[in-house]
Amino acid sequence: MKSKEKTNNKIDILNDPIWKSLFSLAWPLILTNMMQALYNITDAYFLGKLGPLELSVPTVVWPLIYVFVSLATGFSYAGTSLVAQYTGYGDKRKAEKSAAQTILAMLALSFAIMIIFLIFTKPLLSGLLKLEGSLFELSSVYVKLIAIGMPFSFLMQTISGIFRGWGNSIISLKFNGISVILNVILDPIFIFTFDLGVYGAALATMLAQAIMSVLFFIVLIRGKTGFKLHFKDFVPDKHIIKKVFSVGLPASIGESFTAIGFAIIMSVIAQFGEVVISGYGIGNRMNNLITMFSGGMALATATMVGQFVGANKQDKAVETVKKASIASFTIVFITSMLMFVYGHNITQFFINDPEVIKVGEEFFRYVSFSLPFFSLVSIFLGALRGTGHTTQSTIVDIIRLWGIRVPLVIYFSETHGYIGVFIAMIISNFSAMVLGLLFLIFGKWKEPVIEERLKLKEDQDS
Repeated sequence: MKSKEKTNNKIDILNDPIWKSLFSLAWPLILTNMMQALYNITDAYFLGKLGPLELSVPTVVWPLIYVFVSLATGFSYAGTSLVAQYTGYGDKRKAEKSAAQTILAMLALSFAIMIIFLIFTKPLLSGLLKLEGSLFELSSVYVKLIAIGMPFSFLMQTISGIFRGWGNSIISLKFNGISVILNVILDPIFIFTFDLGVYGAALATMLAQAIMSVLFFIVLIRGKTGFKLHFKDFVPDKHIIKKVFSVGLPASIGESFTAIGFAIIMSVIAQFGEVVISGYGIGNRMNNLITMFSGGMALATATMVGQFVGANKQDKAVETVKKASIASFTIVFITSMLMFVYGHNITQFFINDPEVIKVGEEFFRYVSFSLPFFSLVSIFLGALRGTGHTTQSTIVDIIRLWGIRVPLVIYFSETHGYIGVFIAMIISNFSAMVLGLLFLIFGKWKEPVIEERLKLKEDQDS
């Protein structure tokens, strides 16, 4: 049995040393996150050859797209949490059925969101983001193309979360890697050869994700990885779906509120013009790339604490959070300092426009110092989400953005121009770190959410 699990790349989280499990799980997740970031970086590289207008389209519409993508993110957390806790508890069949029900709920949601997005794209772009002229016209078609591919994107994200919860992060890396390679190949073909420009970037992304999500689902159904879903598992189960929503919905709401907040921030940035949008977009993409390490560590932390809590090993859950925090802070500190020093060169790689380069360099100079502290926020929230306590992580997200960043962006942008946006980012990152730490110290995140563990805990207490 043990050799079979090794063959299937499943990490023995409950028995292996914490450092070994943490990095064995994290490195594929880090690379997977980098693969996701490469989608945006690839688009930015090729669109930058067309000019600031085309380059600014994905940047300015991303917060709006993220409002809806975040709903899938919440359900991927539900999949990770439930599968991890049932795996830790030792009930593999319940883990598999919970995974199927999570996919079922996510697919229903994704098609509903796609329809809403297609209907209300133009009002959202003009009303929320305040876009107009050529930027509005290009963005509206780009967003609709991305919306059509949402069910595939949601499916891929949810299945990745399921495999993470089970303890296999290699499989997600493989599929995301192939998807990125497809995107890199298709981008120049659609953008330049077919002369589709911005629309070509959207089509390349949509097609790559569609192909790989279908193949990913087939792998899950066939079960050769050791985790197999049966068609009977997809028969709606009210009890499990209710649990999926109880874990996934708070996370989805929190992610959506976060996305709306970023959309408002982007509407502030958009008022400064295409040059600032482009410079901010390059900085933000690299910012996301730098924090990929903490993102991967956070996902690994979520899986490990989920399994440890499911197995009634809360002390190991706490130790996991501590070690993940140390590793994340150290690595992100080193990489963010490199970004601080070479900000000019990084921006110039994407676009040879002196004004855009100046904005990008200023972004790196200001924001870099806060990234190591924000990396801790990712770890803290990963622990909360992994144990299913997504309401607590949602509170941190909402306060970080709506209580701190959005008001400060609005205020400082009026007093300090676009530099004020960077100042607001620094303050909100520090504040979120303190808030997340308080939830870990005083919150009840170490309690399980699956009924079997709750009942066992009650029996032990009595």
